Amino acid sequence: MRAQLAYTMRLWREIKGLSQDGLAKELYTTRETVTAYETQRNRPDQEFCKKLDEFFGTGELFQGLWHHAQREHLREWFEAYVAHENESSEIRTFQPLYIPGLLQTEGYMRATSPKGRVDEELIARRLARRDILTRDGDPPHLFVVLDHAAILRRSRDGGVIVEQLHHLLCAGEMPQVHIQAVRISDGWYRGLDGPMVVLTKPDRHRVGYVEAQFGGRLIEDQAEVARLGIRFDEIRCQALSEEASRALIQKTMETMRHDPLA
Repeated sequence: MRAQLAYTMRLWREIKGLSQDGLAKELYTTRETVTAYETQRNRPDQEFCKKLDEFFGTGELFQGLWHHAQREHLREWFEAYVAHENESSEIRTFQPLYIPGLLQTEGYMRATSPKGRVDEELIARRLARRDILTRDGDPPHLFVVLDHAAILRRSRDGGVIVEQLHHLLCAGEMPQVHIQAVRISDGWYRGLDGPMVVLTKPDRHRVGYVEAQFGGRLIEDQAEVARLGIRFDEIRCQALSEEASRALIQKTMETMRHDPLA
C-alpha cells in the first residue's frame, strides 16, 4: 500500500504533464518533498493527501490510500522506522521483554538473533543506529520504560546480560537518557499488551510504532499517535522512579554476577 500510494502520486502527476518541480509549486511545497514521497523515502501525511485529491480531482483516492498504508504491517520495518528515528528530538519507548535497540550491546544483539542466523550486516546497522544518542549538538531525549522481565531475561551465556545491564547503568548516566522499570511484583498493567515507540520530531510531528509477529506497524495518524502517547504515559505511571529503577538494575546485575543460577 505504501508503494501504491507513491506510484499513484507519480502516475497522476504525469497524467497532468507536470514535473516534480511543477507539482511542488502547485502544492506550495518543495521538489525534494515530492521526490521523497514518490521514492518512498518519506510518506505524505493525511493533509498532503487531501491536497492531492483536491488538486487532481480524485475524490478521496489519496486519502484512502494513505489510510490503508499507515495501517500496514511492515516486514522490512527497520529502514522505514530508523528514517523517522534519526529525525526525532524525543523518543519514548516501552519494551516488556527485550532491551530497546538503542540501548543494546553487540553481545545482546547476537544472543537475541534467531538461532544460527546472525546477520552481520544487520548487526552493523543496528550498532550504527545507536550513534544518535551521542551525536553532536542535538542528541534526542530518550525515555525508556522496561518491564522487569526484560531485565531478568538472560541468554545461555550469563555474561551477556550482565554486560547489558552494566551498559544500561552507563547509558542512564547520560543527561538526555531516562530509564525506568516496572516490577513484576506490581502485577498486571497496560504495558503487557505489547511494545511501543512514540517518536517526536523537532516540528512536534509525531510518529508511532508498534511491534507484532512477522512485522510492525508505523502509525502516522496523529489521533492514533496521541492515543499511543497516552498509553505510554499510563505505563510510565506504573514504573519505579529513575533512581529506584537504577537500584533494581544494579541489584539484578550483582545477583547474576555472583550467582549465575539465581
